[in-house]
This record gives sequence, C-alpha cells and structure tokens, in this order.
Amino acid sequence: MVLNLTVKVHPVVFFQIINAYERRNLDRTSILGTLLGTIDKNCVEVSNCFVVPHSISPQDGTVSIEMHIADTMYKLNKQVHPAEVIVGWWATGFEVTSIAVPINDYYARQCPKPVHILVDTTCRTGRLSIKGFVQVDIGVPDRSQGAMFSPIPVELLTYPPEAVAVKTLLKTRLTPSGKTEPRAELPQITEACGDMEEALNFVLSYVEDVLSDRIAADNSIGRNLLKLVQVVPKMNTDELDNMLNANVKDLLMSMYLAQLTRVQVQLNEKLLMSSTNLNPNQ
Repeated sequence: MVLNLTVKVHPVVFFQIINAYERRNLDRTSILGTLLGTIDKNCVEVSNCFVVPHSISPQDGTVSIEMHIADTMYKLNKQVHPAEVIVGWWATGFEVTSIAVPINDYYARQCPKPVHILVDTTCRTGRLSIKGFVQVDIGVPDRSQGAMFSPIPVELLTYPPEAVAVKTLLKTRLTPSGKTEPRAELPQITEACGDMEEALNFVLSYVEDVLSDRIAADNSIGRNLLKLVQVVPKMNTDELDNMLNANVKDLLMSMYLAQLTRVQVQLNEKLLMSSTNLNPNQ
C-alpha cells in the first residue's frame, strides 16, 4: 500500500501553510497541523488543513500537542465540509526530525495510515520544497522494532477555478514599494482571448496539414477534437453576442461591488483610527 500510495494536494493547502508560517510567533522555527481530505483506495486527496499548536520540552525533547484545539477545529470543519476527514499531518522544515514519530503516533489514532507532508517554507534550495512521507515499521519480527518515514510522490491537483487563480498569482508583479499588486480583470480577459485565438489557430493548422496529407493523422488527437466540437454550444451569432454581453455585464458589476466594498473597508478603518485618537481611553 505504501509503495502505491499517491498524494494529491490542492494549492489552497500550501497557501494556508505558508500563511500560517508567516503569522507564527517569532520564537517558533517550525509549525505543524492537520491535513484534511478524502481517501480513495491508494490515492489521498488533500483539500484543506489547519494549524495545531504544539510545544517541545527543552529538557527531554518531548512533544506536547494541544489535542483539544485539534479536536475542536476538526469538529468545526466537519460542520462546513462533512466529506473531509483527517488524512495525516503537515509540518514546516527541510527534513524529518525525531519529533515526527510521536506526532505520527497521535495521528495514527485518527486515521489508519496518516500521510506526512513536509514543506520547506524557508526555500533554502531556492524553491518551495514539498515532500511526502508515510511511516513504515522496520526491524526483525518479535525482536527489536523501529520506524522510518518512506517517501511517497506528491502531486499538485487543481480544479479549473484553482488553475485560473494560480495562473493569476504567477503573473502578479512587485511594485517599487515591495507589495504584490494583482492584475486588473479586463487585461486578463484580453490575454485569455488572445491565448484562445492562438490555440484555435494551432488546431486549425494541424487539421489543414492532416487534410493535405502533410502530416500523419493521430487517432487520439482526432477523438479529443471530436469531444471539443461536441461540447461547443449550438447557437447563432446573435445568441453568442447576447451571452458574451451578459457575462461582461456580470463581470463589470462584480468589479463595481468589489471596489465599493474595498472603499467601505478603508473608510471604516480610518473612522476607527480617528475614534481611537480622539478617545484614547475608550
């Protein structure tokens, strides 16, 4: 089971881990938490996570986990996402340490075979290192026993909306002040239309080359093109224009509401700051 086990993680999990690491207390070098998701035979899909406070004794190195917080967080998440169960735990760092064994023993009581994901938030290799492990027993039967963490493959799984969000984040740029500035919506739509037009031209060029016997036909590509044609909605030019105009109006309305909400939040912050300055004892 260990050798065939595959872990698929959604991007939001890594965003939550990095955000929790950035918000940690400065005296903490690493943090850990619980992984939530679903299990399907030999595939574990991780879709959520949360932080679990812990402490390490400086005298003997024993680990203390705030179990009541972990249980409360899991129960609250169960009310929102009933299908998600505990599938393992995560930690920040570059390599598996000695405290991983007692922590894994705790999560082994929560799920049959807990998965351990290690995220190097310090990026000491120049990139975000992500590793997956499963604890396996080693030793001679009926004699000395031990445990080791066997590496397992970790894949990034993105739904279409998540893929759009990740692509948008990759294209963000840094302003001179050092703050991340997201791109505007309409330029993204223009760029997406340009990419779609380029892809259509590439497909048309391939079809023309096949029809002209310049290249050999590929049956798998032909089946994919057939599926692509079948999913295209059958509508005339007027219906297509109406659909595009309606979607553009919805986008503009969402942009207006987002901007209005942003202004109200900024105004509320300024009013609170002014009230605090006028009434420091309040």
